[in-house]
Amino acid sequence: MAKTLEIILGYVEKPVAVGAASTSLTDQYNSDKSGFALVNQSAQAGAAVAGVTSIVKLTAGFTPFLNIKANTLAATTVFLKITAQYKTDKNFDKGDVLSLVGNVAGIVGSVSLLAGAGTPAAIFTAVGVGANALGILNSDAAKNLYHSLIAPVLQKHFVANTNAIYPDYWVAPDFALASLAQVSAIYAGRVAVAHWNSDTQSVVAGSDHLHLYQISAGGGGGYFEPDGGGGPIIFPLPEYPGWSVDIGPIEIVPPGGGLGGVDRYH
Repeated sequence: MAKTLEIILGYVEKPVAVGAASTSLTDQYNSDKSGFALVNQSAQAGAAVAGVTSIVKLTAGFTPFLNIKANTLAATTVFLKITAQYKTDKNFDKGDVLSLVGNVAGIVGSVSLLAGAGTPAAIFTAVGVGANALGILNSDAAKNLYHSLIAPVLQKHFVANTNAIYPDYWVAPDFALASLAQVSAIYAGRVAVAHWNSDTQSVVAGSDHLHLYQISAGGGGGYFEPDGGGGPIIFPLPEYPGWSVDIGPIEIVPPGGGLGGVDRYH
């Protein structure tokens, strides 16, 4: 009987478009299910290999990973569960760093096992870093992110029941899971974020307004307001077209007389 392991983790990727960031790894896996594997990079374990049998999103939303020195969105963190079956007689163990490999894409990312035990039915908690974010997060920053944000969320919602999924929820500032309507009504539109200092590699959990990150491919951003029922309505902001129209001068004549003026609009 094949040995199975489960890894619940926060997975960090550099967003190409924020709206697509929370599904990029699962999309890669779903397009190449037969070719994904976890390969142990730790010399003491030998060649431990496990074939991935599923990658499941645990929450709908992502958690922004902010570079506070540059005041930019550096990456996004999503919560996933990876299930795999060992192809060798070598096990994974706490402290191991695994390569996540796809047949088509090659090395997709890395996964650091930071808690758990190497038993035949092992369950690990971990931090993963996509290949496109490896230049952003060094090992210190990844571990700091794990301890400040990932581990508290996993312990609160997923360790006791590794089959739990919350497909309609985001991580709130207090690490509760909330729908978009609850984010607006209860948390004043704020979600959990990770504040990263690129000089010291420290990572501190905080909060920020969700509307700042409601961006999709080809869009220029947007904001949302409660609709009084099933969730928010998102109003996209148009992209700047690259040209402008001058209007005016317009003479302003107040009703009943008095001082007027001239306005111009650009």
